[in-house]
Amino acid sequence: MTTLLESAQPHGPGTGDSVLGRVRALLPEIAARSAEGENARAVPAEIIAALREAGVFRMTLPKVWGGEQLELLEGARVVREIARADGSTGWTVQAASMAWYFLRSVPRETLENEVFAGGADLMLRGAVAPKGLATPVQGGYRISGRWPLASGPFTPDWMLAGFLVEGAPPLPDGRPDMRVALFRPEQVTFLDTWDAVGLRATQSTDFTMDDVFVPEHHTGPMFGDNNIPAPFYDLPYSPTGGSHDAVVLGALDGALADLADLAATKRPAFNPKVVLGEDPVFREKFAELQLRTAALAALAEHTGRIVMDRALAGEAPTSVEWFTYTGSTQHIHHDGIRILNEIMTLSGSAGLYSTSSLQRRWRDIRCVSQHVVGNNGAMRKLGAVLSGQS
Repeated sequence: MTTLLESAQPHGPGTGDSVLGRVRALLPEIAARSAEGENARAVPAEIIAALREAGVFRMTLPKVWGGEQLELLEGARVVREIARADGSTGWTVQAASMAWYFLRSVPRETLENEVFAGGADLMLRGAVAPKGLATPVQGGYRISGRWPLASGPFTPDWMLAGFLVEGAPPLPDGRPDMRVALFRPEQVTFLDTWDAVGLRATQSTDFTMDDVFVPEHHTGPMFGDNNIPAPFYDLPYSPTGGSHDAVVLGALDGALADLADLAATKRPAFNPKVVLGEDPVFREKFAELQLRTAALAALAEHTGRIVMDRALAGEAPTSVEWFTYTGSTQHIHHDGIRILNEIMTLSGSAGLYSTSSLQRRWRDIRCVSQHVVGNNGAMRKLGAVLSGQS
């Protein structure tokens, strides 16, 4: 029997010669083990190992450091395919691969000489929310705090955390001086807090630090300049909503496929002579949901392409371009859950059982849509710039 690690190896044009190709070889087993991961509250270790071998956790990192250097849309397509097979696995990949963005302001020398000196095949976990409080000391900071939602059903090589400096004056724009720290996992205590309704296999636990010393050169301003040599990291803070969107879109793809399978076999309770797919009302509604999902995917590709092309050209996106991109993220999060709600309605009682992948996808999308990246006021900002406001 072919193992996951064996199937992750390159094996032919269009299949194993790219991250996406290598990932596609893993999708059947990812889907088959989705319920297992949910029950254990962790993506199976063999799947994590195979995905690491396929390059997903290094996919956004620079080639000069050993990464794949995929740009915004390429990385999102990888996440979307994985999330179609299993939402928790898709979320795990997007969280660990995109989180390096939040460390872009750490000094270049630290990143090159300490973090990536041995290559880019590293696992990262943490939480960027500034839940820590730091006391300045000689050579760095002593940090304490508790951070929620540190996604990662694996033992990381590095951790990240956002923090505030005790007594630091606000920045010129009035924001607090938020910073990020890079440190080792043995410096934290993980708490078994993740027993959620959705994304159950992501191990998005809390962790704590208690008066831990972090050297200055392992920190950087949260909104500082970019020190990672790849265009993706030149994008404004923060482009990672595109990978969140990919989880939503992948789960919708999977849910629509589940509904298509159901339509071929399910017989309405009070019309058992036909299958669901023969009902004209079902057909019309199903077609509408397919087109709405396709429209969301096209929106994600269009707005992501505009801002990424700016970065590739060494330019900054305009305010309208950037807030159209981030506003699209908010829209995709919110309309995604509306579409899934309607898919669940069409499925009838079949989608209610815990054994149904439809039910699991519904809970996963509901969980993603709660994230701050889809609820950060981006639509209001887009409306302001479209109205001529600064």
